[in-house]
Amino acid sequence: MHEMLTLDLGPDFYGFQGRIAGRIVCVATPRVEHDAQARRTVSDLIKRQGGDCAACKACIIGQHT
Repeated sequence: MHEMLTLDLGPDFYGFQGRIAGRIVCVATPRVEHDAQARRTVSDLIKRQGGDCAACKACIIGQHT
């Protein structure tokens, strides 16, 4: 199971992915809820960190990929 948290850390923050107890946890800016460019940026960041939003589909980013 995957988790996605939104967290506003300012205009320069988009997101990252980590693992807790073997589970993927993604943290993203709240802008992903209404901004397609922010979703693409976070998806690209997560892909570079080994994740695959298109395969996951557990959050709004994967559902729009």
